[in-house]
Amino acid sequence: MSKNSEAIKKRLHEDSAFKEAFEEEELKLDLADIMFALRQETGLNQSQFAKRVNKSCSTITRIEEASMSPSIILIEEIAHALNKRLELKIVDRENNRQEELV
Repeated sequence: MSKNSEAIKKRLHEDSAFKEAFEEEELKLDLADIMFALRQETGLNQSQFAKRVNKSCSTITRIEEASMSPSIILIEEIAHALNKRLELKIVDRENNRQEELV
């Protein structure tokens, strides 16, 4: 484990504000990865993809760059435009127990 990883791990346990901010950024990065994968699946560039899902190119760019926190409604609209549906899970932090919201 790198020194940075060790420092982050230590700070996550010691600083609740840092942990909350870290988890928010981690969620944005996860959503960025998902959006990028969806776009790659279609074989479209960002501009073409934005047109297909009826969103601005800047919105797609900001999601893929993890520079925005898209709303659930926005993600659902994109999924619907791709003939997909959004599934949510709430996971217990301690033992990874999951509750699915359908």
